[in-house]
Amino acid sequence: MILSLHMEFQDTEEQQPEKQEIAIYSKWAILLFSIFFMPLFGSILLMINLRSIGYKRQGTGVILFAILYQLLAGIIIRRITNLPLNITPNELLHNAQFIKFSIYSLVAQIIGGGILAEYFFKKYFPDDNYQYKSAWRPLAIIIIISLVISFLR
Repeated sequence: MILSLHMEFQDTEEQQPEKQEIAIYSKWAILLFSIFFMPLFGSILLMINLRSIGYKRQGTGVILFAILYQLLAGIIIRRITNLPLNITPNELLHNAQFIKFSIYSLVAQIIGGGILAEYFFKKYFPDDNYQYKSAWRPLAIIIIISLVISFLR
């Protein structure tokens, strides 16, 4: 009788489906999208990660953080550099404030990406037991959107 219970337990254990592995965008993809584009794009990748593991509300919180961060960083940088809003693209290239604006913006993007990758990513994905998705598809989408916007101008 003990032997039959042991056999039944083994059978039910083998019939259970294996745990499906979840593929997410890596911390590096989130950081690089934040630096080269803006933290909002990095937060979209992180939101997709969070939603894939069932954290929909936290994903929305990450997006809201990125939007708020982007707005505050833009306001602060614009005030620091005194860059006028009505400047033409030709004047931008020869404007010292634009160079300062660009440097400060890059620093803000690095900080924003660091917060997303080092705080939020590590908070929700502390283990390194995930498969990683390729970031080529989101990159292609961003490039296509950028090209469409530039042609519409």
